Amino acid sequence: MNTYDDMERTGMSTQDVEETGMSERAVLLDFPGADDLMAAGRVEPPSAQALARALAGIEAAVAAQEAGHAAGRKKGAVATAPLRGMSGRRRALVGLFTAAAVAAGVATYTNTGETPTGTRSETRADTASVFLNDISTVAATQSLSSGKYWKTHLTVGDSYLSKSMDFYVVNDGKAYKKGRQPDWQLGPKDLDWKALNQLTTDPAKLLQLLQTPPRPKSISPFDQALTLLGGSPASPKLRAGLFKAMAGLKGVTLVGTVKDSTGRSGTALEFAEAKSIGRVIVDPKTSSILEYTFTWTAGAGKGKATHQTYLSVGFTDKIG
Repeated sequence: MNTYDDMERTGMSTQDVEETGMSERAVLLDFPGADDLMAAGRVEPPSAQALARALAGIEAAVAAQEAGHAAGRKKGAVATAPLRGMSGRRRALVGLFTAAAVAAGVATYTNTGETPTGTRSETRADTASVFLNDISTVAATQSLSSGKYWKTHLTVGDSYLSKSMDFYVVNDGKAYKKGRQPDWQLGPKDLDWKALNQLTTDPAKLLQLLQTPPRPKSISPFDQALTLLGGSPASPKLRAGLFKAMAGLKGVTLVGTVKDSTGRSGTALEFAEAKSIGRVIVDPKTSSILEYTFTWTAGAGKGKATHQTYLSVGFTDKIG
């Protein structure tokens, strides 16, 4: 069908066609949730798990609506007139798709902003949980090699950790032994390399460990999980379990897509405490920790921040 032939046949001008197109576009965007979807902008493609949840929600909603229409016809209900060129049924289905997509995290891996009172909304926390559960699936599919040392390549330099927990750093091409690294902390447990390999990978048990009342000078549950995820030779199964456990922590919120200090794009999460806030940037494609920033929000150190930018981590057989 030729648009210009149609214009001649109907007597429509180019302006009429443009106005009609804009009107149709307005109609298509007139459904529940359209404003939120447009505000989200471009988002990362949904995971298979997120898409499955969205489709399941749509199918259930359509089935419920069909049942309602059937019941209405039996009772002699009168159908309502279409609204602005789109039937109520079509508008409802589009709205249902949006609702299902949002619930599945398809369009909400972006910053949803602050509530009018300045506090973070419950939707934002729920979205963090969705992201963490999805990223745990990604983590479980990653592979881990083997070697004598665990190498951490940061923007500030390289460090190496042996299986006996001996810690080395490299400056100007020369390796320096810095003694024994303190054990990793996980709730009431102090983990060396051997204990790390024997640690449970069950998300519920890991969450229970993270939620154990802190000891004096303990770091937060969020920090404990991230220390293992970013700076330890945790297995893919353990990393997956830790991400799932983090999804159960109260106070973890989703920031959205951001760039780290080197310009790499990732998804940011935050965890706020009384006097500090931690932010982590995760690569959604690999589950790798890109950057972690810790900022004091109160007390003598208010405003001070430290951060680690992970360029790469992995096994190696030699130092340097």
